[in-house]
Amino acid sequence: MLNQSESSRQYQYTPRTHVRERPLHWCIILVSLLFVFLLVVESVAFIVLGAWHLTARHLQTVLSFSSEVHQRELAFGILLVIIGSVGVLMSILGLIAFFTLRLLLLRTFALCLWLVMIVGIAVGILGIIFASQVDGFMTQAGTTNANSGRYAEEKFMLGMNGGLALFMSLTLLVGIIIVRCLTGDVNSYSSGHSYYRAQ
Repeated sequence: MLNQSESSRQYQYTPRTHVRERPLHWCIILVSLLFVFLLVVESVAFIVLGAWHLTARHLQTVLSFSSEVHQRELAFGILLVIIGSVGVLMSILGLIAFFTLRLLLLRTFALCLWLVMIVGIAVGILGIIFASQVDGFMTQAGTTNANSGRYAEEKFMLGMNGGLALFMSLTLLVGIIIVRCLTGDVNSYSSGHSYYRAQ
């Protein structure tokens, strides 16, 4: 009885390697941090672009020559600000998940990336559709040369920002692949690692 208690005190079972000591893990972490940095840059850019669409002076200028374009400008600006804000929050969640290596946080982060990617695709398509509708509004309004330049500017900005939303969705797809690789790395370690007995 005494020998058993002494042996249990003397020996402990510890893992041979820790997941943080694996070179592949640190490579994935580095790529993950680069992805988070890119996500932050894109999110801030979306907030700035959305705020530009929502500035009072810009909206008044758009309203002066088309209420239809004004409505689309307002809706698109709000959507860009929402996507940018969610992107910043996701970046914080991603950093916490990457440094703590909690499977629940990693899977939650991957799910958030999926949802925002789908929303980003929808917003990008909407932006391109809004840009294509500008020509119809120009024809209906019988615009002058002064207003035609403004219409062309609105068409360019809506189309460009719609394309940026689609590009952000592509970035999120890459991020989903990175998170799945990291999740698989952590999951395979936690389920199949070996132990040795040490005093």
